[in-house]
Amino acid sequence: MWHLLSIPAWETLAILAAVLLMLVSNKVRIDLIGVFLLLALGVLGLADEKHLFDGFASKAVVVIACMLALGEGLVRSGVTDWLALWIARFGGKSERKLLFLLMLVAGVFSSFISDIVVVAIFLPVVLNMERRLGIPASRLLMPLAIASMLGGLISMVGSSSNIVANQVLFSMEKTSLSLFSVAPVGLALLVAGVLYFALFGRWVLPKQKGTSATLKDEIGVHEYLFELKVNEESSWVGKKLRHIDFFAETGLKVVRVLRGKSAHFPRSDSILRERDVLLVQGHRDALLKLRCTPQFSLHRHIRQAHAQTGVAVAAEAIVRDDSHLVGQTIGDLRFPSRRRVAIVALWRNGRVVGKRLSDIRLRGGDMLLLQGAREPMQALREEEGLLVISQRAHVPRSRQKGPLALLILLGTLLAAGCGWLPLQQASLLGVALMVLTQILRVNEVYKAIEWPILLFVAAMIPLGEALRETGVIELVSQQLVDLFGHWGPYAVLAACFWLAALVTQILSNTATALLLTPVVIGAAHVLGVSPLPFVVAVIAAVSGSPITYVSHKVFLVVMGPGGYKYSDFVKVGLPLTLMFFALTMGLVPWLWPF
Repeated sequence: MWHLLSIPAWETLAILAAVLLMLVSNKVRIDLIGVFLLLALGVLGLADEKHLFDGFASKAVVVIACMLALGEGLVRSGVTDWLALWIARFGGKSERKLLFLLMLVAGVFSSFISDIVVVAIFLPVVLNMERRLGIPASRLLMPLAIASMLGGLISMVGSSSNIVANQVLFSMEKTSLSLFSVAPVGLALLVAGVLYFALFGRWVLPKQKGTSATLKDEIGVHEYLFELKVNEESSWVGKKLRHIDFFAETGLKVVRVLRGKSAHFPRSDSILRERDVLLVQGHRDALLKLRCTPQFSLHRHIRQAHAQTGVAVAAEAIVRDDSHLVGQTIGDLRFPSRRRVAIVALWRNGRVVGKRLSDIRLRGGDMLLLQGAREPMQALREEEGLLVISQRAHVPRSRQKGPLALLILLGTLLAAGCGWLPLQQASLLGVALMVLTQILRVNEVYKAIEWPILLFVAAMIPLGEALRETGVIELVSQQLVDLFGHWGPYAVLAACFWLAALVTQILSNTATALLLTPVVIGAAHVLGVSPLPFVVAVIAAVSGSPITYVSHKVFLVVMGPGGYKYSDFVKVGLPLTLMFFALTMGLVPWLWPF
């Protein structure tokens, strides 16, 4: 059947393949992928120039932007701070009770607040519990991340994947899912997740403590990558590594020796030369104590930050996978000159990066160890694309406005849920009210919006149209029915769930929803049944399949502080996904009959 495709169809598939490769590589910023999409579709004439930029005016883009801003209003007004304190106070010393409260609150609030923001808010709370109560962070952080994922299923605005799937459904069928129509599925999966961890958490969750337990006020990860330069007059020159006591005394481990443009794996009998750059791994507190000596020099950026302040504070920040910093080198950022803050060291999924720090291109999930004066560090908390997690990432302007912010959000959801206003108008009105009541400033609204994701979503919409108009969607839908249709719609529904669950392990949940929603709608047309259960199955699958650490961006936030291994996610997530699949297959056809 593929030989029946036209040349424009093959061109569209080539563009799609290029996009998928860039997404999987994690080396290209997501907004640049969006720009590539728009240029490719426009230059090849696969999208009409009158409709090429229609995605920017779509309901999905407007609603995603407004919901991010409304969530920021709750953060700025102190509502989320109050909830974090409430959990710490009423959770007591019981791990099971704390887990229940944490997952329940995180799940409910992530139904209208970005899951990344929810996890960033509760992360310091969990790590404080590790220090105060001795409960390992690894026992709570993964349940927290999974609850924030599942909470996105409670409302149709809880996740960008829900919003774009609903947009595709409306564009193809002229009907859409109401605001809380998926709540029964979302609540069922959230309750099942809570019960799973409450009953089996002691066996499936890792028990190791993170390095944060040894630090008083900081978070920390296992080990950071750091850089030392051997001075020309150093006594280390000409010595073998095993004869240098400094590394044994400090606990630092040399993992690479950079000499010129080459990188060498060190051995105990490796002889050091002048101007060698040593990449070392060590714990956070050991690295922060280092200063220049006659034996070695620190990177000039670190020396500059030390010189600008008598008392330096440290912080740790995670690079978000949708950040504009992704793809830039540490040297390009020029933090010392711009922010009077130095990037002291880097941690990347427990792996050593055999390059100079200034040459390393940042990726989503990288954790940076920062140092600088207190005032610049405070300003850095607002840096777009970074989640500062070892200090408070936000300072409520006025806790007295918390109830008002909550009232505005509830009013927005009520107006949209009751049909008094279209969702995009209700959410836009909610943002306007938060600005007028001075809960949010206009510049804070802009900072809260994840512009790279919006650009990508806006660009994917015309790609979806091109796939439909060239017949690719119809062909894939027919293939899906040919494979599973003879077993009936239940078999096709199951296939749709697992197709979405597996694809989202590679792509983002939003991209998966944009690509597969038209496919499953087409499959429903071939079967002659309602498309609604198939769309809901895709929505449930992209948020309810935590099989690998790359399946959702929140896992990148908790992986380092929780000390998780790759196998931990499979061990916990695969049984959960099977359970969510069973619940979806039972609930969805009952709530949305074929």
